[in-house]
Amino acid sequence: MDIKNIKLAALDLDGTLLADNKLLCEGAREVLEEAKERGIHIVPITGRPYKGVPDFIKSLSSVEYIITSNGAQIIEKKSEKSIFSYTISNRKSKKIMEILRSFPCLFEPFCDGVGYTEKHIYDFYLSNFRGTPLEEYFTSSRVICNDYNEIFRDASKCADEFFVSCPDEKTRSRLMEKVNELGSVQFCTHRDRFLEISERGTDKGNALRIICKHLKVDINETIAFGDGENDILLLEAAGIGVAMGNAEPPLKKHADIIAKTNNANGVCEIISRLNR
Repeated sequence: MDIKNIKLAALDLDGTLLADNKLLCEGAREVLEEAKERGIHIVPITGRPYKGVPDFIKSLSSVEYIITSNGAQIIEKKSEKSIFSYTISNRKSKKIMEILRSFPCLFEPFCDGVGYTEKHIYDFYLSNFRGTPLEEYFTSSRVICNDYNEIFRDASKCADEFFVSCPDEKTRSRLMEKVNELGSVQFCTHRDRFLEISERGTDKGNALRIICKHLKVDINETIAFGDGENDILLLEAAGIGVAMGNAEPPLKKHADIIAKTNNANGVCEIISRLNR
């Protein structure tokens, strides 16, 4: 695929489009706007819930759609309505919570565009994130609730995913085995403690295929950028896959291009090539 033929750019946010300070690098807005003027769709694709997507991303005129919760939701920015939803059923969400409560872990269900969190978990994370670039993301994307069961009493409520923090890798492995017994679930691991649980088939690669169909773009005419293992299927699906210089080693094995790091504006250096 010739990089000049790209019609859509799918951009992971944290560790990719956003620098470590969780902001855009200098000149990024202008590069993305120019790409849009040349007919390239700019689609942020993130593990964050919609409410956790920074306002400066939502304000970009180049952005029409935002893919959230690792592909569980595709949101039309103008209406803030979901045009695609791939969620865990209410019944299975409740069963997953039963299992999670039997393990020494912290967990949060994501649905309705937010992460729901019980007060003691909110306080724990906030004490760890206070004074860091993650503080603003955490406080803007979470809603405190007394009990997760209250949310899922409404039979129409379905989780986009569960974000789980385990004390160690051994506990995480045992937890995955137990949840897997429910069937039709998938997992995304981060480092040695974190885990995301979603419905099987919910991933960034599948979401890219769906938004391409919606926009009538050939998936071979796409370029995708990422830095984590949850971006592997995204890079595999895209016409051109780009791993950031700071990407986790497993992702780099699936990349066609290795860009500069997120702090060196690696995304926009590649996008600039599309604008020539």
